[in-house]
Amino acid sequence: MVNEDIWYKLTFKQIQPIHIGDNKHGVINETKIFIPGQTMWGALTNAYFQKTNNYNKNLFENVSCFYSQIKNKDNVLTPQYKNGEFYLDELSEIEFRQKFTTTLLSTAINPTTLNAQDKSFHEIDVILPKDDIKWVGYLKVNEDIINELLKIKSFYIGGDSRYGLGLVELINTKEENYNQEPIKGKINKYTPNEPFLTNFLEFNNQKFEGKLELLAEFDFTQNTPKIIEAKYYITPGSIIYS
Repeated sequence: MVNEDIWYKLTFKQIQPIHIGDNKHGVINETKIFIPGQTMWGALTNAYFQKTNNYNKNLFENVSCFYSQIKNKDNVLTPQYKNGEFYLDELSEIEFRQKFTTTLLSTAINPTTLNAQDKSFHEIDVILPKDDIKWVGYLKVNEDIINELLKIKSFYIGGDSRYGLGLVELINTKEENYNQEPIKGKINKYTPNEPFLTNFLEFNNQKFEGKLELLAEFDFTQNTPKIIEAKYYITPGSIIYS
């Protein structure tokens, strides 16, 4: 019997602060307040490669964005725009940041003088690891791969993992009928009953209300990840018009 790919609902517990690069304002590097499918693709692909020495960029290509789920709440905080402002469910972006993020300060040290290096000071926004938040999304793979991921268990999300950021643990997997049509590539289309996108959708001159974002695909087989290509995508929370 062939071990077929099916959709699994994955739940991660956040262990360390997470920084997912977004906008930069002066010395402040903001973080996204959800985990893009591309970021999760990178985390799974890299961890699987480190564990098995098998680099397969297509293995985890059918992956959704991941959103936070607050303890004792059934619903996941999915995105939408209200009057031009980004929301996760009923929480505005401002409210989410006030409740779940903080800013870390850092600077490089001059090895000769042991003083702060000129122009090296910067601030990094991070999502705090709180006991009342889990991260939930969907992945289409076969059971053997799910079992491998459960063995790996620990994954690094986003940037600056060398500085104590990004560690999450896979705590639960469940078969679930995602009932959506993925598009080829690690960023997939998912349009629920409501009109708001919950995943990135490649821009192809569609009429929409929301935002565009340039996203890059990386090769993780080198010591330093290398950009293969970059394209524009319509962001989660946007509305597509027919």
